[in-house]
Amino acid sequence: MSAEVGVLIVEDDAMVRGWIRLSLRSSEFRVIGEAEDAARAVDLCERRVPGLLLVDYRLPDMLGTELVRELRREGLAAPAVLMTANTERGMNEVAREAGAQGTVLKTGSAEELLLALHLVSDGGDSFDGRHPKRPSGQSALSPRERQVLELVASGATNREIASALGLGAETVKTLLARTFAKLGARKRAEAVSAAHARGLL
Repeated sequence: MSAEVGVLIVEDDAMVRGWIRLSLRSSEFRVIGEAEDAARAVDLCERRVPGLLLVDYRLPDMLGTELVRELRREGLAAPAVLMTANTERGMNEVAREAGAQGTVLKTGSAEELLLALHLVSDGGDSFDGRHPKRPSGQSALSPRERQVLELVASGATNREIASALGLGAETVKTLLARTFAKLGARKRAEAVSAAHARGLL
């Protein structure tokens, strides 16, 4: 990589953005924009075509994977690297499916970040091996889990889901917990966003 690469940082934590700026200083990477959420990132991508995207996985308005998918649909081919605060089971697989070329941990070193950016800028990929692999057999939702997720997306409460599917309250809770785990989500909104990002809804 000989030419300077313009990087768009999509991260809601100002301290993390500051750490990234310091890490990229005196490197071949130049920060051309910063966005605190996905909506701002889309706007910046329309006005300043980035050479590389560095995207937080959990943004205030959508998951980073969903943002990458949206930008890919709009024709942005710049490589993308997803950032997470902690290791996440299946993160590398989810990132690949969304169209990203790498993952990095925010707890990593500046050297690790730069190496990842160099690799993806040169046309390769760099997925952090510290993310546990997604267990085989847990990558896809079961038909019942998909039904539950569709009802969640429609705004149904647990009681309404139980009534619609003829299930007990505890069974609904179990199905929700299992579905959230497979999607790497902690809340209903995150689960719906992750499902949309993977084309499950």
